[in-house]
Amino acid sequence: MKININNEYDELKSVIVASANYFDPNTLALNNETIKHYAVNNCSIDKQLILFEQKQFWNLLKKNDVNILIANNVDNAKGQMFTRDLAFVIEDKFFISNMRKENRKKAINGWNEIIKNIDPDNIIKVPSNIYLEGGDVIIDNKTIYVGISERTTIDGVNFLKTKLGNDYKVIPLQLKPKFLHLDVVFTIINPNICLIYKEGLEEKSYNLLNRYEKIELTESEQFELATNVFVIDKKTIIMNSNHKRIQKILKDKHFKIIPLDISETSKLGGAFRCTTCPIYRVRS
Repeated sequence: MKININNEYDELKSVIVASANYFDPNTLALNNETIKHYAVNNCSIDKQLILFEQKQFWNLLKKNDVNILIANNVDNAKGQMFTRDLAFVIEDKFFISNMRKENRKKAINGWNEIIKNIDPDNIIKVPSNIYLEGGDVIIDNKTIYVGISERTTIDGVNFLKTKLGNDYKVIPLQLKPKFLHLDVVFTIINPNICLIYKEGLEEKSYNLLNRYEKIELTESEQFELATNVFVIDKKTIIMNSNHKRIQKILKDKHFKIIPLDISETSKLGGAFRCTTCPIYRVRS
């Protein structure tokens, strides 16, 4: 099976997803601040609506000629639909994350049928004493940004540096405490432009991103995971239909925007990017 990821915006060909069918709103794991917010405010989360949103999203990917590989559900594993965190690809290397939350670790077992088709020499497993999750890894060719967060430590950055070697520049970005992963405050959408929530990063880390034109998000847009869009290619982005202001900015910059309502899924703390693990992109 071909795997190759050089950045966040080349033309997408293959992606790993997982059904939300495992989800039980009656046994909610309070794994992030978003879920806690809805739990504290006694807001119900509708499983059938999440499954409907997921089906709509998958259909959009298929219409854009993306091959979808569906991981199996695993008993008693939380957050399985958020495949981004469980693994990530850099060039032809498939990294299996070490998850901070014990209740999420077993989900990778549902990927066994997919992983067996990857060259074993290209599979790298993060050691059990190091925390590194895919939601904290953003790739821009030979520059790799890694969020230092609740879920990923500086040891994860150093592990990645060791495995990638001197050809790569691995840059740690320090998140402020309440933000789960780097991709909920920062996403690259083409070689020159990013979506970013300034208050999600420490100032020094924010300034490390000055090479990009920054589209700044508001606090409410960040809470609704407006950075967590999904880039199909350099000009095509799937994003939440609620985010009209950002859509207009991007359309004015000649992006093709495909709007889709994913507001129910977002209540679990992840959106389009979180629910996908790209494994193959081609230069576009």
